[in-house]
Amino acid sequence: MIIRRFLTVVLTCFCLCGMVTAQLQKHVVILGDSNTWLGGDECDKPEGWNKWFKDLAQPRSCVSYARSGATWTHTSKTVYDTKENTGVLSDNNVIYNQINRLVEACDQGIQPMPDLIIIMAGTNDLWFADKRPDRLSKWIGYDGELLRQAFPQAKLILVTPPPFVKVGMEKQHQAACEIAACAEMLHAGVVRLDGGKKPFCASEMIIKGYSKDGVHTTPKGAQVLGTYIYEQIKAIVQQ
Repeated sequence: MIIRRFLTVVLTCFCLCGMVTAQLQKHVVILGDSNTWLGGDECDKPEGWNKWFKDLAQPRSCVSYARSGATWTHTSKTVYDTKENTGVLSDNNVIYNQINRLVEACDQGIQPMPDLIIIMAGTNDLWFADKRPDRLSKWIGYDGELLRQAFPQAKLILVTPPPFVKVGMEKQHQAACEIAACAEMLHAGVVRLDGGKKPFCASEMIIKGYSKDGVHTTPKGAQVLGTYIYEQIKAIVQQ
């Protein structure tokens, strides 16, 4: 009887572990700005958080469409453009065009249809606020609806900008609240990186070796960030 109960417990744990693993075996795409772009299109470069996320999640596929300098916010001159790759702020270097690149890649059979779409952006909208005066919610909602139409089966998760030293924490917190409200409106998940010690504070990024410039992650900072984001997304997916 004792042996039978022991085997039952072991098998139950094994099945539950299998269920958790299966939940993370997804086709993942990631959109964003420089801290995601640092990880490379294949999410294999240690300076980007998405490399560490991929290592932990072990998805079926994981591709980044991120671009350095990208913003959520469009301008009056923004147009459909899937070719430009300036690496800096520009009218067409926006999440909208990363979505367009993703849709094109799926239509051409280059990219598997995503099960999980992660977007971490907003740093440049805050940093260059004079060039991006529109509210984030206006464009997050627009881009979110585009993704819903193109990939209705995919789970969407918005990640707020990681702490950085170029903008005060109050403004970063306000932006995170705005992104979280958009996530709720879109019935998407949200991972908040603002405030407290989750996963680190802007003031300690350089001191602890997480960043060289107070904005972009080193491999050490990327690992801390990627591990935290993985744990939060795992919890969201398992709900």
